Order: sequence, then C-alpha cells, then structure tokens
Amino acid sequence: MKKLFFLILFCACLCVYFGYLDSEFVFDDQVLVVDNPLIKSARLLPGIFKTGIFEYWSGRPAYDQMYRPLQMLSYYLDYNLWGLNPAGFRLTNLLLHFFNSVLVFYFIFLLFKNRFLAQAASLLFLVHPVQISTVAYISARGDLLSGFFILSCCILFLNFLNSLDYRLYFLSLLAGFLAFFSRENALLLIFLLTLVFFISRQEKKKSGYLAGFGILYVVYFAIRFFALGPAGMAVHPVYVTGILALVNFYNIILHYLLLLFWPVNLRMFHSVPVINNLNFAFLSLAAAGVILFISALCIGFKKRWVWFSFFWFLLGMIPVYFCFDAYPAAGKVLMAESWLYLPSIGFFTAFCVVCLLYKQGRLIIYGCVLILSVLVFANSAYWRSEINFYERTAQFLPEDSFIRRNLAFAYIRKGDFAPARRLLQKLEKYYSDSPIMSSLWGQYYLAQGKPQEALRYFQRILVKSFFTNYSVSLCYSKLDDLERAIEFSRASFSLNSFYLPNLIQLAKLYSKIGQFDLADKYYALAKEYNPKDRQLLIK
Repeated sequence: MKKLFFLILFCACLCVYFGYLDSEFVFDDQVLVVDNPLIKSARLLPGIFKTGIFEYWSGRPAYDQMYRPLQMLSYYLDYNLWGLNPAGFRLTNLLLHFFNSVLVFYFIFLLFKNRFLAQAASLLFLVHPVQISTVAYISARGDLLSGFFILSCCILFLNFLNSLDYRLYFLSLLAGFLAFFSRENALLLIFLLTLVFFISRQEKKKSGYLAGFGILYVVYFAIRFFALGPAGMAVHPVYVTGILALVNFYNIILHYLLLLFWPVNLRMFHSVPVINNLNFAFLSLAAAGVILFISALCIGFKKRWVWFSFFWFLLGMIPVYFCFDAYPAAGKVLMAESWLYLPSIGFFTAFCVVCLLYKQGRLIIYGCVLILSVLVFANSAYWRSEINFYERTAQFLPEDSFIRRNLAFAYIRKGDFAPARRLLQKLEKYYSDSPIMSSLWGQYYLAQGKPQEALRYFQRILVKSFFTNYSVSLCYSKLDDLERAIEFSRASFSLNSFYLPNLIQLAKLYSKIGQFDLADKYYALAKEYNPKDRQLLIK
C-alpha cells in the first residue's frame, strides 16, 4: 500500500507540475544560474563556500547575506547535466518537491500514527497552488533543500528517540547541518525539534539530546563569519518596531492564512498595507482573532495535532517577522508565497484532521486535492515566459515596484520596444533622473542599435557598475571607437572578472586591433569559466 501511494504521489507531482518544465528563466534565475560562473566551472566552484549567492554580481551587502552553498552546488550539478536548459533545473525542483512530500508522509505518520492523515497531508502539501512559487522558481531551490533536510532531521531524530540507535542521531545532526547551508530558515531547527520532542511525548531525560544541535549552531555561525565577515551576521533593517511590528506580523500572518484557504490570484509577491496607526476597528479584529486562537488551544488542550499545527505554522513563519521587505513611500509590505513552503505542513495537518471529524471528510479531502491540482496546472501559463511572469506579478504590486523595472528590461531583451517605451515613460514618474532610469533608457537605445543615444544616458550615471561599463563598451564598439570600448570593458573586468559577456567582448576588441595574445587570454578565461559553451569551444 505504501509503495502504491508513493507511485500515486509521484504521478500527481508530474501531472500538475509538468506544464512548468519548459518555462523560461525568470527574475533571479538570470543572476543565480544563467550569468553565474561559479556554477559552471570546477575551478571557481570553491567560491560558493566563500561568498553569498549574489555577491559575485552585486558585491557584498551590508546585511542579509544569503549563504547557501548547497543551493549553488545543486545548480552546478544541474548545469553539468542539462547545460542552460531551464527544464532540467525545474525537473530537479519537481523531484525535490516530490521527495519532500514523501518526507511529510513519514513525518506526520511518525507523530500521529494515522496513515490516512499522513497521506492526506502529504497530498495537499504536494498539490496546493501556494507551492508553485517554490517548485517552479529555480531560485527558490534553497526552500526545497532546507525543507528536505529539516524534515529528514526531524524524522531521523524521532526514530532515534524511539530506538536510541545513535547512528540515527548522528544522521539527524548531519541533516540539520546540511539544512543550515541550504537556507537561513533552517536556524529555526532547534525550535522545531523541541516542538517535535514535546508532541511525541518523550521522556524528559531524553531532552538532553537536543543539546547536540546547539553545537551545530556554533559551528555554522563560525563558518559563516569566516566566509562572509561581519556582514554575514547583520540582519535586515527594521521598518517597524515595538507593538507595531507585532501588529503588522499578525496582519501578515492572517493574509498568509488566507492564501492557504483561498489560493486565487497567485503570484510570487503580494503586498499588504503597513499598519502605522492602531484604530479601534483593527484592535477589535485582532483581539477577536487572538481570543479565537487561545480558545482553540484551550479546547484542544489534550489534542496533540492542535499544538503541532499551530506552533509548527507559527514557528515556520517567524522569519517573516525579521524580514519585512517594505516600500516606505508606498506604505506596503511585501509577502512571498515561498515563505509558506514548510509552515504549510501545520495548516494541512489541521485541515485534514478537521475534515476527518465528519463522515464525508475523506471525500472533502479528495475533492480539495482535485480542485487544487487543477489550479496548479492552470497557473502554469503565467510562468511560460519572463514577460508573462512579470506582467502577472506587476498587476498586484505598487507602480514603483522593482518588478516593473524588470518587466521593462525583459521587454527590451525580447525586442518588444513599444511596450518597453510605454512602461519606461510611466516609471519616470517615480525614478526621474535616477541611475535606474538612465540605465534602462540606455539599454533601450542600445538594443535598438542607437549607441549614441544610449551613451547619452549611460554617461549620466556617475558611479558605474560592471554591467554599465560593459554596456558603455558595447556602445563605443558600435561607434568604432575601439580604444574607448577597451577602456570601459577593462573597467568592467576590474569590477567583475567573472562576467562572461565582457570577457568575450574584450577578446573581440583585442582581436580587432591585432593584439591576439590578449585576445587569446580573455578567450581562454571565458572557456575556463564556461567550459560547456560550444561557441567558445569553437573559438
């Protein structure tokens, strides 16, 4: 029966997510995969253990460093299997999601010894549309990996508590350690394990085994500090503080719960108004919600599933409290559906238990699985191309959002100049005379083959990034000013020596002026950084 259920689970996973496989790279995929030399070269691969995942592109930020070497390592393996075929990367995501669904089954079964409850929760976890932003988004690989190792750690730890087989204990420590290097939400592990220990009703004397995981934290933070420096320990700046922070956290949690109850108008990012003033209406609603939660906990005081569902969800959402992404001018807080990936297990468990209290409970669950599967399949159209993706997401975010800037750049890359121009003119209202608009207009004219116009905008940018210097080099190259083109291309190289298009640009420029030894040097670097590029191999 178990093998048959896993076969059903696998078939369901393929059916509902198959339509996402041939979608394009979107959003951060361009930086983390397409342009990332660290995942393409064995020589550069050790760099993933020394830097944050965006550092090679944007430099070392002052806070919120994302140190996820296992995520980068998984991309390296994908690249060596599939090249830059997004379907291969998404297939890995899909398989990881399937394995996580299997782990959800084992986890819930170990906790509650109810096979159908475990099956139902794992099915809902698999097919709920809120998971799309994690499964379909290649850059969300960290959520899938951390979910895999956190669930594995919990299962191994539970089995160890039941058997006292120390091999399982050390395997659970290893799984926890790997979770830390997959995504930062794994830092919640000690709290999740404490909850699991409490729910499983183990003897108090066994609680000492949790101390072993404390060592993992010390080792992890030491490695993180040596790899990233002090910036690796700094956290997101606070947009709201004190009681208002708690109020906004409560408000956001309600919106996340609504997404689980009513998964429509889905997209990667949502926005919620920031609450800056506490009025009577909201305080009354908040008080009613708190009373409802406390009442539910009191009524289900002896029900382990109540405590597990509530605290697993709440603990899993704690990172949201510390990572408010806000647009102060627009008064909006950003929500990302991927934050729900692991916490949703608590919600699905509670939903299934409540359904099973009724005679037709199983039919209700089967009906929900079918409806949710159809919704997942139907939403695949929004991920088909990066333009579809940005257009869909931009509908629900403020006018000045970064998504609209990305949409404008996507139009430019695709050669859709009419909608690009209209969007750029709208964005000027929010970013007039800013480096952002100068860069976008420069790219717009460069793509149209108007290097002189493009230069006029690029020259407005006082502090040029490696990408801007590279773009200026392209402009001068089109104007046959090879000396200036080399100057800016070398400036780009000094800021980012890994950017492959600029290496090729330098090689071509030196070939044109007859300095073939330098041309060969940069071609050799390009081949070394991207050994699977056939065009470079021909060169």
